[in-house]
Amino acid sequence: MEIIRPLKFGTLSLPDSESRIVCRSILLEILGDATIAVENGNLAGVTGLFWRYVSLSLATLYFPRTSLRLTANGVTDAGIVIVRAMDGPLFVHHRRRKVEVSRSDVIFLPADAPSEILLPEGGRFDCAHLPSYALASMLEVLSPLMMRPLAADCLPLQLLTNYAGYLLRQEYQSEEDAGMMVAHFYDLLPVLAQHVGKASPSDSPRNRLASIKTHIERELANGSFSITDVAEAEGITPRAIQKFFKREGTTFSRYVLGRRLSLAKGFILAEGPPMPISQIAYNVGFNDLSYFNRTFRRRYGVRPTDLRRLATTNTG
Repeated sequence: MEIIRPLKFGTLSLPDSESRIVCRSILLEILGDATIAVENGNLAGVTGLFWRYVSLSLATLYFPRTSLRLTANGVTDAGIVIVRAMDGPLFVHHRRRKVEVSRSDVIFLPADAPSEILLPEGGRFDCAHLPSYALASMLEVLSPLMMRPLAADCLPLQLLTNYAGYLLRQEYQSEEDAGMMVAHFYDLLPVLAQHVGKASPSDSPRNRLASIKTHIERELANGSFSITDVAEAEGITPRAIQKFFKREGTTFSRYVLGRRLSLAKGFILAEGPPMPISQIAYNVGFNDLSYFNRTFRRRYGVRPTDLRRLATTNTG
């Protein structure tokens, strides 16, 4: 029967160069190819634990107690990374978002995108990688957990981290025992998501849709923004956003198009010096003037230039 043991490293006080090699090889499994910038330039003396199973990788790194920055490229697997700092706050810059996480609190990150993690006080850093195939049936359920700090005193989270700590600190487990513990770990994830969802009224469908629409309004002038950008900002999946709009009998794309056309109509009918139609189209996020004219006429039954002429005639 196969025995699974955690890797313990650094007991002999590794020099800077060897510490960097060990840290990089471990973080490669969890965060992807990573570099570590240390305030004093010296990473000597790092110790830690690493545990790997077919569907879960865990690591605890004890960095020097000085400011350091991890820059990681992400892994090819579209799973989830869980991180926390135990001796100070944690700052995560992931895609376009920046999040501050208090000491010992936890944050869930998409695993397949670059991220920058700042530990101003260094010290203990915990991380885990959950591969996508192990999460296939629950990715949407876990969307409330993504890119938001989770308080350490949350009971389901405490149970989850206790399981991870057990796996890291046991001298060895049989493959059967390890598989059982990992199964319990994954069973706790929907419980945690449900707890977080109930604890946060802002995650109700009505409030979440209002938040999505507010984000859309801010980005209407950006012709390249997409449902993926909104999903990242909201910490949910594009599919979840589509479900919100489906309840209203529309889609994300139709809603955005409608808001842009409505905004353009308002500009055309506005009093004061007329703005060129091409400029109006650009200002509300259309990069193609022909497409703007075509969709405007389809919606309002009149071309933008004709609407302006009619409005001018009626007020003249």
